[in-house]
Amino acid sequence: AARRPRRFGMRQDDWELLVTVDGEPLKEHDIGGHTVVMAQPGKPFLVEVAHRGVTNDGFSVRLLIDGKETDSWVSLDPSGRTGDDSKTTFKGWVKSDGNDEAYAEFIFEATHADHEAGGTSSFGSERTDWSHGVLELQTQKATFKTAESDVLWPSVRCGRSTGSGLSERELVKGGLSYCVGRGEVSFDDYQSKIMIHAGDEMLERDENAPVQSYYLYYRDDFFLALHGHTNFNDADEAELHKGRGKATVRKIQDLRAHMQMIKETEDNLKKRHKAKGPIDLTCSDEEE
Repeated sequence: AARRPRRFGMRQDDWELLVTVDGEPLKEHDIGGHTVVMAQPGKPFLVEVAHRGVTNDGFSVRLLIDGKETDSWVSLDPSGRTGDDSKTTFKGWVKSDGNDEAYAEFIFEATHADHEAGGTSSFGSERTDWSHGVLELQTQKATFKTAESDVLWPSVRCGRSTGSGLSERELVKGGLSYCVGRGEVSFDDYQSKIMIHAGDEMLERDENAPVQSYYLYYRDDFFLALHGHTNFNDADEAELHKGRGKATVRKIQDLRAHMQMIKETEDNLKKRHKAKGPIDLTCSDEEE
């Protein structure tokens, strides 16, 4: 069987961040210098993190979604000195008592607008708010040490991203009609309270080291369409232009419909460019 090509995700420095749905990575888009994936409503997803560089350093990493912790700090050891891996997967909102772990899978769900929020300005007068709809990978150097005693599994109680509390106008303009909620709950039995035994080499997070953050954003399909992006991969788009090949008829039809929607949206925006009103979507973020 042919080898499956390695999947590449958002890369910054030596760090890679990849969002997968049903085992497949979400297509990434560069919008205004921000790496964006399209939220898949009702779909659970995983976040894969990897260090791709060559180093003798160890690291601690954690994932925040819309500012909320999803799990405790995880040790990564690209050198292999402790036996820890150079990659990890965040699979949901974690709760742990040190004996058992429960996690609710990440899932894209509808955001509920705060109808009392917001002012009277038009959609077009607002800049895109990148403080919401964001996955944040935090990394920090860790030091190698020998465990003086057994290290127990940590107790963790993480929350959830319940939406941004933004007005309906801000949700539409910002492409934030979906947030990351709690899906199906699964349980892991540690079978032992001990995570690391006395005498083992381990990594300990250096709390005095600077924290580096890397960001990946999620937005809805309307936001992507407004910015001229489709969610089809490059191969499908190439097959569409050739009019033949491996792409299925259904994919071609869907892609044509999506591209037509983008064209119609752009045409409507141009026609309404000078319009002023409470539902003006025409102005770009730079035009004030």
